Amino acid sequence: VFTFKLKKRPYKGLFLFPLLLSALFSEKGYTPKISAIEFQGNTKTLDYIIKREIQHPLYAPLDSIRADEDRNRLENLGIFSEVAWRAVPLEDGTAILTFTITESIQKTPPGALPIYGEDTGWSLAGGWVITNFRGRNQSLGFNGSFGGIDTYGIFFSDPWIFGNHVSLSFGLGRSLFKHKFLDRDIDDSWFQINFGKWFGDHIKTSVGFELESKLYTNEKDSSEYFYFAPQTSLKYDTRDIYWNPGKGVLFSHFIHHTAGIDPKSLWTTFWKQSYSLFLTLNNDDKKLVLALNGTVNRKWGQKEKFWLNYFGSSLTVRGWPLPDSRLYYSEEEAFRFGHESVHASMELRQEIIPKYATSLGAELGLVLVAFADAGVIADNWNTLNDQLSMYGTGLGIRIPFPMVDVFRIDYGWGYRNGQWNSGALHWGIGQKF
Repeated sequence: VFTFKLKKRPYKGLFLFPLLLSALFSEKGYTPKISAIEFQGNTKTLDYIIKREIQHPLYAPLDSIRADEDRNRLENLGIFSEVAWRAVPLEDGTAILTFTITESIQKTPPGALPIYGEDTGWSLAGGWVITNFRGRNQSLGFNGSFGGIDTYGIFFSDPWIFGNHVSLSFGLGRSLFKHKFLDRDIDDSWFQINFGKWFGDHIKTSVGFELESKLYTNEKDSSEYFYFAPQTSLKYDTRDIYWNPGKGVLFSHFIHHTAGIDPKSLWTTFWKQSYSLFLTLNNDDKKLVLALNGTVNRKWGQKEKFWLNYFGSSLTVRGWPLPDSRLYYSEEEAFRFGHESVHASMELRQEIIPKYATSLGAELGLVLVAFADAGVIADNWNTLNDQLSMYGTGLGIRIPFPMVDVFRIDYGWGYRNGQWNSGALHWGIGQKF
């Protein structure tokens, strides 16, 4: 029977001193039988949320690899700033496997805060967001903003709502903002729901739909689209730590189909493929990681100009200034716009300050990144080979941040057809890949 003994200390006395020395100095050579598993430090998170992530067996020798994997699973929940484990020896020669947890900041402070989006610029946002709602690792939020984007909405997610990694997420809202490079204002109202399921620890799937209305207007005319859009995703994920992986792969496919309600003739199918590999190049506490990614974006059906993509964002080829309407209508850099694309990235990520929890419960750390990107984009897949590649290279930093995993800043320079540009700064939430 698999049981936990929580927050108890059935050991005392100096007779444990030799065993403690063995545990401290023999490192992975210390393999006592684990007679109990406990955890401490969770004041908000319910016990069962932690229990379900721990897979180390009871009454078996200590397996440091499995204990590390349990620690990583707990950290990947995104609600803890720091997780550590240790084996505490008992007088009978067995040990307690103890996980020490530091809970992160799990809700936004009251008031309004500035936010930035590459497509919308700066806004002032307020609301109420909780990433560990009721201590059950649920996310709940009510938010709104004004400035670069005027928006309001609600969202909810639970990764285990129907059992073992069977998830539910939904949201609805409305946003009003100016198109990044077209002479149009956008009024976007949407509702979205998704169900997810894991098969084992590495295969992750989801299926759902969105119901969306988009209105594009300017002083001369307007275009409106109302559509139903089923979507599905499939991932194969062996990463150890999500916020800054040191090993593993992430292969993902996402398919989104737009079926017009008004006009009924509207249809578009989008397929994104992404392949990432992570390798640690050293054995130091401050890990040096080589991260590689290749991404393919395909599109079939109606390719309206309102849904054009562009290169030069923090998620594509960095080192190029964000486009505006002057650049788009001048056609000086028409090679940066299109519906279908291929791009690749390489990053060297060197930890300067490994992530740790501060006395306030917030995480702190610093990673220095050197990157190189390359890619091509065009209106049609068959014309990609006719395009000269765009390149970007530069440096950046990654800072772990409560509730969003990681905050990143990159500065790079773009290169194409024998010429370098003057460079560009990019801000983003989460890793590029």
